[in-house]
Amino acid sequence: MLELAEPFRISLPAISRHLKVLERAGLIARGRDAQRRPCSLRGESLNQISAWTEHTRQAWEARFDRLDEYLRALQEKKEPTPRPDKETRRHGNKKKR
Repeated sequence: MLELAEPFRISLPAISRHLKVLERAGLIARGRDAQRRPCSLRGESLNQISAWTEHTRQAWEARFDRLDEYLRALQEKKEPTPRPDKETRRHGNKKKR
């Protein structure tokens, strides 16, 4: 664990907690070799994560594309409305002259 902790500015207990989370998530496997606890990546779990994130990214891109099309359609249909003058805004109708 010292090797894993060396590049980071966190305590050994914090590294241990991080490793436990990764192990519970199935991202690493931990073994036992006398006093050492070697860790190895579980590539199949990473492939599942990669597939899920790609699927999710594509779904969100499709949603944003549909939203973009909808907003463009709204902008094309919308005609500029004349702004009321100051008198109309104050009194609700135009002042007769």
